[in-house]
Amino acid sequence: MFEHDDPYVQFLLARKNKQIYLQPWNGNSGDVLIWKGTVELLSDLGIQTTVNPKRADVILVPGGNQTMWKANVEVWEDAWVRFPQTEFALGPGTFQFGKVDWVSLINRSPARVSALFARDPESFKNLQKAGLSEKIQLGLSHDPALYLRNSAWLRAHKEAATDEYVLVTFRLDYEATSPRAARLEALRPLLPRKLFSFLNYNVRARDRHRKIAFVTKRATGQWPLKVCDAAMYVFENFVEIIRRAKEVHTDRLHCLLLAAMLDKPTFAYPTAYGKLEAVYEHSLKPWAHVTFVPLNS
Repeated sequence: MFEHDDPYVQFLLARKNKQIYLQPWNGNSGDVLIWKGTVELLSDLGIQTTVNPKRADVILVPGGNQTMWKANVEVWEDAWVRFPQTEFALGPGTFQFGKVDWVSLINRSPARVSALFARDPESFKNLQKAGLSEKIQLGLSHDPALYLRNSAWLRAHKEAATDEYVLVTFRLDYEATSPRAARLEALRPLLPRKLFSFLNYNVRARDRHRKIAFVTKRATGQWPLKVCDAAMYVFENFVEIIRRAKEVHTDRLHCLLLAAMLDKPTFAYPTAYGKLEAVYEHSLKPWAHVTFVPLNS
């Protein structure tokens, strides 16, 4: 993982004598984990960064789930408008079709979009079949948060880890779509927007409650349950919440990644499009203690 033959590492090393600006984007504490892993990777590769995009040779969005959220794609467009002559690249992330027409935006962009990297094989296949310009480099790498696995930062948190509770941390946004929510989606054109939003939220809320009830039923009572959406806490609190857990039940990718890197037994639950499963199979399977729980359990 992240060896010198990794296409993302090769892309970065080819720019070793250039200045890279890490472009912030909209996200949560899981995205901060991506950012932190990217900073560590660039530092270890001896690559210079700058906080001034006007001085940058490359604007790099470190990764994450960019294409499912319009606000994130708007960050790309803003960078393209402000710095159209500066090379622009996306670090390893998820690429899915449906929510935002990112393909057309990239193909129409006058900016210097040079590279897009996937963090799982399905996303890489989506990039390959998207019909993007041949001038754009496409590659398959790993979620940058995983670069922290052997870091001094992670070793320190391992030493501080405790076993105080069973952590139950599930999302409630549209990435948590369940089969019932998918069936409701078919009715979207027939329903008023506010009514659809109300029904859709309630379906997701009931499914989240069902997951929590499943964990509650499974729990032995030896450890109390802590129920919260850890990724929505500030980063330091996010890390501590997971660090103190005896085991972690989650449908959030970076709760899974941090828990796995801390050697916590982790139980993963489905999302709308298999993000956790795909990253696990590609990057974690040989070493992580992760059990996948079917949605109908």
